[in-house]
Amino acid sequence: MHDVSHRPPKLDALRAHIQAIEGLPRETEAVLPFGLADIDQVLPWGGLPLACLHHVVGADDALGARGFAPSAVTFVAALTARLKERGTVLWCLPRYKAADTLYGPALDMLGLGEEALVIARAKDETEALWAMEEGLCCPDVSAVIGSFAAPLNLTAERRLQLAAERGGTTGFLLQPGLAAASASAAVTRWRVGAAPSAVPLWPGLGKTRWTLTLDRCRQGTPHSWIVEWCDETCTFRLAAPLCDRSLDPSPSPITAQQRTGPLRAVA
Repeated sequence: MHDVSHRPPKLDALRAHIQAIEGLPRETEAVLPFGLADIDQVLPWGGLPLACLHHVVGADDALGARGFAPSAVTFVAALTARLKERGTVLWCLPRYKAADTLYGPALDMLGLGEEALVIARAKDETEALWAMEEGLCCPDVSAVIGSFAAPLNLTAERRLQLAAERGGTTGFLLQPGLAAASASAAVTRWRVGAAPSAVPLWPGLGKTRWTLTLDRCRQGTPHSWIVEWCDETCTFRLAAPLCDRSLDPSPSPITAQQRTGPLRAVA
């Protein structure tokens, strides 16, 4: 973890100069904090910079060979749901392809309901790429997600980055791990995988968890975390360390005394 409070003023001035050259946001309003100091302090901007392009890939390459990793899709949905107050979220994808697997009820559970989301189902990836670039140029759109199974060339990614800067809109390029190109024009690159949930206290599914890795970041260094989604507050939080969990995956049975309280002696 970086301690930003002890950075020399000259270093901050140099970062600001480089950001001005690259066209990256410097104002607090142009940054989306994760709300987790462990992540926000690693990012040079104190959070996720807006009005630029971010690359998100699935960590499971085996699954990526067949389609899109659900972990990467749900992470992007949860992240963009926090931008819906700024405007509509646009999701661009080619219909009847591997990317065309969005499930509305799951997106709604993550805070991205139909009132805030517009899905553009294009006839192919070329048309989906055009829709994404046009959406990034629109100031009434807060975020644009583009799902592409095939890798994009560097020129196409640079066009998306420039469109995001012009429109002040944040772009997320979502791809399977195997389709991600080594070089990218995106400001950050995230690799997202599924992580085991904590054992719930009652029968059912545990909270959603991701293995979140910052693969690449301008002016930053790679880091990894295990992040959990809180359904009640629609916020991220760091998962409890595995050492605090029991090795037994099954929850302990609830006794009658725990259910009804202390037993009383009956005369």
